Amino acid sequence: VQAHGLGVETIEGLSERRAIADLQQAFHERNALQCGFCTPGVLVTAYELLSNGACPSRAEIRDALSGNYCRCTGYEAIVDAIGQVARGRAKVPNTPAGCKIGSDTDETVS
Repeated sequence: VQAHGLGVETIEGLSERRAIADLQQAFHERNALQCGFCTPGVLVTAYELLSNGACPSRAEIRDALSGNYCRCTGYEAIVDAIGQVARGRAKVPNTPAGCKIGSDTDETVS
């Protein structure tokens, strides 16, 4: 009822259209997944966080993930992976100058 007339994105849909391929690769490289139970929700959250061109600080990434619960990783590897993707996407043309790039020091891209 609340989603009537709206689109609903699923992890399967995002995976099939390769919208989260860079996130999935970074999670693999950073060992940001273990049992896999929370991974779909975390990936969808990360996708949404980064989808509007945001380049969040580590604190902003942690805040975005606050609705997800992971008992295995302790979140550091997850935050690292999302920050890695944010930095990678910041190098892509049409990324706003001065955006945060996922660091504790809130470095900016110029």
